[in-house]
Amino acid sequence: MKTKERDKEMLAEHVLEVRHEASGTFLDVRGYVADFIQKQHSFLPHWNIDANVINFRDDPQKIIKDGAFIGYKSAGYVVFNPETRNYFVDKASAFWKFLIKNEHYTLPAPLRFGARTKFYIPSGKTFDEINTAMYADVFTDKARLLFGGTEQDLSFTTILKEAGFDVRITGGPVHKDEAARYFQFKSIYFEKCGLFLDIDYYRTVELSHAEVPQLLHDANELMWQRAEKIASGLGL
Repeated sequence: MKTKERDKEMLAEHVLEVRHEASGTFLDVRGYVADFIQKQHSFLPHWNIDANVINFRDDPQKIIKDGAFIGYKSAGYVVFNPETRNYFVDKASAFWKFLIKNEHYTLPAPLRFGARTKFYIPSGKTFDEINTAMYADVFTDKARLLFGGTEQDLSFTTILKEAGFDVRITGGPVHKDEAARYFQFKSIYFEKCGLFLDIDYYRTVELSHAEVPQLLHDANELMWQRAEKIASGLGL
């Protein structure tokens, strides 16, 4: 399947989060920071200030597609179901560059960079067909004998290192209408059976605020490649 065709059938929910030391200064300048971001990002015109965080969004009531947050211990960006693979990186990077240039609040040094994406790959196959394919590819015949019984459902977690990132991947097949429980947006594709993947690329060493856009670009590329490889390997 060509990449453009696959993109139409791979739904994604992205989150960038950069954690840092707790900052008491942030609590004194929340209003200034909120005004600064709103003026720079017309696509995030709505915001509210909670006790320890400012939440930005593209709709008065909830995030429809774009959202962001700045708190006393972290900051980040959220995108629901973008049209292209680069949308998340472009919007989140622009937000981040404006944030670190603001004159009201200096972010403490980063402690953890994280880029996490939940994917849903809908399929015309039944749940049992997807589940059987995953069991066959994930487990050896000996492992299946050790587990015993008749296979009904499968979920997996694996922790890796790749390209300077720590990586955590969880996932498994889901029934019709089940995927809607895992995402914060709606889609007609959730009515189908499919494969759910939750992929987190993160780093806790050798970090700087200036490097965040490049780290995000690299992590995003790797996450899409990983999701594509798993889906293709299962014949989806």
